[in-house]
Amino acid sequence: MEKIRDYKKDNKKSNSLQLAIVLLIIGILIGGVLGVTFFGIPNFGPAEVNQINQTINLEVNQSTSFLNLYENLYSKLSDSVVSVKVTAEHHGSVISSQGSGFIYGQDGHIITNQHVVEDSISVDVVFSNGVQKEATVVGTDVYSDIAVLKVKDFPSATEEFTPSPLTLANSLKVEPGAHVLAIGNPFGLSGSVTHGIISATERTLSTEGGFSIPNVIQTDAAINPGNSGGPLINVSGKVIGVNRAKQGDNVGFAIPSNKVKKVADAILQKGEYQHPWIGIRMVPVSEKAATYMTLNSSVSKGVMVISVINDSPAEEAGFRGSEKRTIDNEVVWVNGDIILSIEEKDIVSTDELISKLSQKRPGDTIQMEIYREGRIIDISFELGERPDK
Repeated sequence: MEKIRDYKKDNKKSNSLQLAIVLLIIGILIGGVLGVTFFGIPNFGPAEVNQINQTINLEVNQSTSFLNLYENLYSKLSDSVVSVKVTAEHHGSVISSQGSGFIYGQDGHIITNQHVVEDSISVDVVFSNGVQKEATVVGTDVYSDIAVLKVKDFPSATEEFTPSPLTLANSLKVEPGAHVLAIGNPFGLSGSVTHGIISATERTLSTEGGFSIPNVIQTDAAINPGNSGGPLINVSGKVIGVNRAKQGDNVGFAIPSNKVKKVADAILQKGEYQHPWIGIRMVPVSEKAATYMTLNSSVSKGVMVISVINDSPAEEAGFRGSEKRTIDNEVVWVNGDIILSIEEKDIVSTDELISKLSQKRPGDTIQMEIYREGRIIDISFELGERPDK
């Protein structure tokens, strides 16, 4: 359904002063009576001194608690993290590999990465107490790189070994700068823990078939081969993401926990996760394209459709692709539909569009505002299910 609207267009005295300031600071910090008297600061009464001491003690205690935080978290959570050993057939050869995973739910399930168990012939899970158990693959999703495993008989809990399901946090509340730790088995070194901060959120990672994972979490916590599938954990002890990849030093990525929960629960309920699909290829509007099409700043922030897939929801809705032009020896896409918003929320990048769509399901009806040939058009259509290829 379409609705069309109009479009408009940085000596001694100095050194002595510095020394006095330093002595003043030292005197205040140690609370020395001599320091206080020398600089003419009034003496505190017993109540005030007591209050200061209480404040200092409180700060020291908080600092000490923080220093022990990672140790405490590791002690409580490490038994819930497992090593995933895989024998797989790849291009006619049998190979062995290893990743990480963690306990999910009360029914013996393990979450890991899809690429960890890809083409597997057999999968074994090794718990932190060294007990190894055979696992079956319940289901996988290549587009989110999530797999769910099932272990029939968990090893019995003891006083020293207490495996329990990990809790997934709301990844929408994750903010850059937050402290995190990763537990896993890098290079086969089981039960390794690293820590860092959240470097960024809302990253996008490419997957199979040209599709992408939106809202990915970036961290500087060390993530290496073998960490894949293990949990990225916040200071509350909850999983905010599943570690997936690294790109250079201090740059690691984790699939957000909200996506993990959606996919894992769908796999457990239906055997698969169905991704919503429009059926377009798209690019940001380039500066040359905006000039060529005489677009104003509000329209040039949008995302241009460059092609429409046959038999897709986009084709049925009447979306139009772009034309290629060579401008100043550069290939530029022009004259295609430009997506400006989804359900009244502005779209200013392809990553943002992918993120918005990931919150929907096949069969949902969405409304988009697009620019076409000088006009603003509202289009409503039903999302399809992403095809295998």
